[in-house]
Formats: sequence, structure tokens, C-alpha cells
Amino acid sequence: MMKRKRKGQTLLEFVVLFIVLVAAFLAMQNYLRRGIQGGWRKSLEGLGTQYDPAANSQTLHQLISNATTELNVINEVGGYRTWRVDTANMFEYKQETVEINGI
Repeated sequence: MMKRKRKGQTLLEFVVLFIVLVAAFLAMQNYLRRGIQGGWRKSLEGLGTQYDPAANSQTLHQLISNATTELNVINEVGGYRTWRVDTANMFEYKQETVEINGI
């Protein structure tokens, strides 16, 4: 008779464990969904502006880059002394206009 009671108790423990796991997955469902959607959005934004036949689009992208490298060499007793100076200036500007027609 004790053996039968133990089987019922084990089955009840598995059912409770299963319910707890299902509840945990349901509670985390929104976080997982938002994480996946965020990854998709980041990937799609990396592709750039997409074509839309119902929209007029104007994009202006301007990139200015200045780079200067200076290499100094001094002849000293026992060898040469060198040093390098790098200067970089960068400016990036992006403007985008979208007008939706016919809606």
C-alpha cells in the first residue's frame, strides 16, 4: 500500500513541476518576443531605407573626413628617434524626408 502512495506523490510532483515551468515560460514570453523583435529591427535598419511605391523619399547623406599623419625623425647619437602624430576630423550628416501620397 505504501508503494502506491509513493507513485501518486511522484506523479503529483511532476505535474506541479510542469505547471511551474509552463507558468515561467508564459511569464517570460513578452521578454523573449521583444528581444527577438529588437534583433529583427536592428537587422532591418542596417539595410537602409526601403523602397515604398506610395511614398516620395529624399535622402541627403554627407560625409567629410580629414586625416593628417606626421612622422618626425631626429638623428641622435646612438640612433634615430621617431614619433608619429595622427589627426583625424570626421563629420557625418544625414537628412531624410518621406511624403506619403494617395493615402
